[in-house]
Amino acid sequence: MDLIARPMPLNLVAELPADASVKKLANFHIKHLPDCERVRAAIAYASRDNMQLLDSCMGQSKALEFFGRYDGSCPIDPMILDWFLKRNSPNFQYFAVPKWLHAKVIWYVGAGAYIGSANMTDRAWIKNFEAGLFLTHEELDHFGLLEELVAFFDGLRAVAKPLTDEMCKAQWALFKQREQLERQLSRVAEAFDTTDSFVNGAQDPIPAVVARTEATRYARFASEWEETLQHMRGLAAQVVANRPDWIDSNVPGGVQADQFLHAYYYQTVRGEQVKDSYKVFHDRNRKNPQAALQSALDDWRIGAFDFEWEDRTIREWAPTIRAAFAKDRIRGLTESQWVEAATRVHALRDHGVKMSNRLLGLPEVQQDEDTKHEAFARWLWIQRGAGGSSILDLLYFVIWGDGNLTQRLWDGIHSAAWRIPHIGVSILGEIVGWANPDMYPPRNQRSSKALRALGYDVNVSL
Repeated sequence: MDLIARPMPLNLVAELPADASVKKLANFHIKHLPDCERVRAAIAYASRDNMQLLDSCMGQSKALEFFGRYDGSCPIDPMILDWFLKRNSPNFQYFAVPKWLHAKVIWYVGAGAYIGSANMTDRAWIKNFEAGLFLTHEELDHFGLLEELVAFFDGLRAVAKPLTDEMCKAQWALFKQREQLERQLSRVAEAFDTTDSFVNGAQDPIPAVVARTEATRYARFASEWEETLQHMRGLAAQVVANRPDWIDSNVPGGVQADQFLHAYYYQTVRGEQVKDSYKVFHDRNRKNPQAALQSALDDWRIGAFDFEWEDRTIREWAPTIRAAFAKDRIRGLTESQWVEAATRVHALRDHGVKMSNRLLGLPEVQQDEDTKHEAFARWLWIQRGAGGSSILDLLYFVIWGDGNLTQRLWDGIHSAAWRIPHIGVSILGEIVGWANPDMYPPRNQRSSKALRALGYDVNVSL
């Protein structure tokens, strides 16, 4: 057990060794990073003058999960937020924790953990007189603290929000205001905290046992959905950078990402021919998802597989769906135009073949898949929500309605006024992506399984 700096509280789990001395956190970071599996950090404040934790994790290929404070004081320098977004890597994940985060914990998983007062600044790591404790992995295990660390970070994850482009832009705008209006700092911070929905809506930390209210169910859905959306955006950028010759340069990144995941899932993951093979791949890739992604991208770029399905989807199906569900056209579709577009939506096709012949009005004999796809699309055409909304009304609301897309997705699935039987998040998430792939890469259960197989921590059964 090592003392990082004096003075030290006395109510520790063990006595300090006799040779304990003042040491710099930077030295412990250099010493223990090479021996760890990955890094999980919760640090309230960070500035651009100390990027050592970030750059060294990247340089030594150590995955980093970072929890930082988010409020009107710009506690984490926007340049650090930019760093995470520009990596476009599942190995470097940033989660924003609203206003009450004050922890300074760095867990070098498998090597040890620092718990103390040092923020991620040059002064804290090199110059300040900080107080802190470093416990080796063996000491953490001996005193039963490994489970406490897992619970600590899992608790943060439950109330945090994954970093998005929008959040970073909001912090940059505030950061520039603060530079120009230093004398009005308090007023600016207060205004931000009272207008930003994430900060303003934050409550005290969620206790260990939480009632599954509608609000908490939505919060969990929104957090997972928006985190995965940001993963998809980052992945799309990497897929575009590894575009094979058979894909035109003007194909939207979201479309390319969807078909990359399609090919990876069916050509590689399903090739193992074991039940829930994506789980096997996840266990294999979760420590270094970026390496797994790059390997898959190399295969995608070379194209040494039968890509007839992906080519047809990109060249024919995706443009057809996007044109049909355009804002100025979707509510005027005829039944035949709806069927033409709907039968090209993977999640809708997959669900349609599982529907009973009786419900779809088909004879009780074996039906081919194309027949069931069309029958399901025509069945949806005549369905109505409790408020009288049709499938086209529902899709217009979810794709092009006002307000936050995540909330519209939730309402489209759970609100009696909009809900239509057998239309879930997989179908809506995919259609939103086809209609607006530059903003929202298509996401269905298959793409979620492919992401999880690559090592991403996503939910495959929303």
